[in-house]
Amino acid sequence: MLAVWGEVAACVETAEASGCLLAAVFDRLSSHLEADADAAAARATALAGPKATTRILTVLPFGGLLLGTLIGAEPLEALTGTLLGFVCLIAGIGLALAGRLWSSRLVAQTGVLR
Repeated sequence: MLAVWGEVAACVETAEASGCLLAAVFDRLSSHLEADADAAAARATALAGPKATTRILTVLPFGGLLLGTLIGAEPLEALTGTLLGFVCLIAGIGLALAGRLWSSRLVAQTGVLR
């Protein structure tokens, strides 16, 4: 918000120095600010899908474990009862965290670009 006041001050100085009508300068400033707001809204809309996908893919393994438990398959026992199951559990957790980190970085990097 402070940046906007700096731009308003620059408009007043420019209008005074050039003799241009202040209303015309403010009209251009408002067009610029509206374009920035529209671009920010477009970025937020474009990133809504990837953010939702990241959240779903983070929760999905837990849902699978819960569903397996509800139908009686006992997936936690299978993952913690044998060495191979434990290796799969650790690998799954590592891959899930890596995917979450990667997706979050992609979304954050895309959000920075203007």
